[in-house]
Amino acid sequence: MGPLALRLLSLVALIAGWEWAGRARASFALPTFGQTARAAAELLRSGAFWEALGISGQSLLLGMAGAVAFGIPVGLLMGAVGPLGRYLRVYFELMIAIPTAAIIPLVILTLGITVRSSALIVFLFSAPFITLNAYGGVRDVNPRLAEMARAFSATRRQLFAKIVLPSSLPMVLAGLRYGLSRAFVGLIVAELLLSPFGIGKVIMNASSMFQYDRLFATVGLVVLVALLVLAALQRLERRLLHWRA
Repeated sequence: MGPLALRLLSLVALIAGWEWAGRARASFALPTFGQTARAAAELLRSGAFWEALGISGQSLLLGMAGAVAFGIPVGLLMGAVGPLGRYLRVYFELMIAIPTAAIIPLVILTLGITVRSSALIVFLFSAPFITLNAYGGVRDVNPRLAEMARAFSATRRQLFAKIVLPSSLPMVLAGLRYGLSRAFVGLIVAELLLSPFGIGKVIMNASSMFQYDRLFATVGLVVLVALLVLAALQRLERRLLHWRA
């Protein structure tokens, strides 16, 4: 049995288990898969989900763009300049270790309840991972390649452009994928803890009105969008790194 068949089989088993649990009333808040699918179709048909996604997407794009623009150059610089990397690495690891949700009240007090505050939370969730992956990519460059380039009188700029950057690209792109997945988490956390708007508003409204099929449908659609975006990024990664094969 091939990998695709196994994935389809596991998906069918998940749907069947979900439907059974919903019909057996394993929890009063758990709808059946059929009810959730109908609610998802209604959200898509009415445009409510797309409208909410458009609002939330602004925060996601702003925060992720800032994380990429900040994380990749800083991570590459940390890897290229050893003392700087050893000094700054501790702070980024500390940002990962600290429960990021605890920072949200500070963000609200500083920026208020705006799209900018939500974007900043997305940035804080994703930037440390992007930065440390870029840093690790530079530190993992094969030293023999660097020695060979120096033996042929390569300048520091040529060494970085021809050896360091291509060698670190796989980890940089992997950091982008992981940072993007964390950005989606940060987006939902921000919108649930802030005054809800966008996707968070749809989730909170469905929860307060006990529309659990609509709640599960909204979460499922967000997961599906995240999977599609990550799959597109992975496809781009394979194209850029075709030389590794």
